Amino acid sequence: LLQLNIRHKIVLVTGAGGSIGSELCRQILALQPRILLLFDQSEHSLYAIHDELADAARDNSIELIPLIGSVLDEARIDKILQIWSPDTIFHAAAYKHVPLVEQNLLEGLKTNILGTDALVRTSIKNKTKSLVLVSTDKAVRPTNVMGASKRVAEMLLQAYSDKSHGCVLTMVRFGNVLGSSGSVIPKFKRQIESGGPVTLTHRQITRYFMTTSEASQ
Repeated sequence: LLQLNIRHKIVLVTGAGGSIGSELCRQILALQPRILLLFDQSEHSLYAIHDELADAARDNSIELIPLIGSVLDEARIDKILQIWSPDTIFHAAAYKHVPLVEQNLLEGLKTNILGTDALVRTSIKNKTKSLVLVSTDKAVRPTNVMGASKRVAEMLLQAYSDKSHGCVLTMVRFGNVLGSSGSVIPKFKRQIESGGPVTLTHRQITRYFMTTSEASQ
């Protein structure tokens, strides 16, 4: 199942330099794509993941292409899809830190909703076979703007899925990923190291965690 849309295929990962995106890239590379396209708006993050994977890609004759850009730049995405014609897209580019999105509402909504919309429309236009949205458990009955924005992104995919075209649109939700940029763990760790107290969002809360590797699989 993991190999189905990856082995000997052209694969694009948006947000490739992020915590989830970079782990996705590591695991995709191990499944032997023909070409792996790394797309990110952060020059530093993109350089880091490209540099990390370059030797393994070369050893396995996999073409590794770093691409700078924003999912909000529809013309840029369209040009990339025209040139490379990816078979599969993993859409991990998003703002997912709850307090930061609360403080930067429009940027969070633009990237998470309009960016997803632009990517889906250009994917359908360029006959991409498969697109996977990396969503969040916070999209379930959202209580914050980040969760609500990701729920709208999911609804966009559901709406486009009702139309007649050749692109298979799917999504996956997970949350509390250890080591991810949106994780609460670093905060807990700092609080414990300094002798406490540890922040509880609710007295009756139960938190479940998974590793980045588990989440990506």
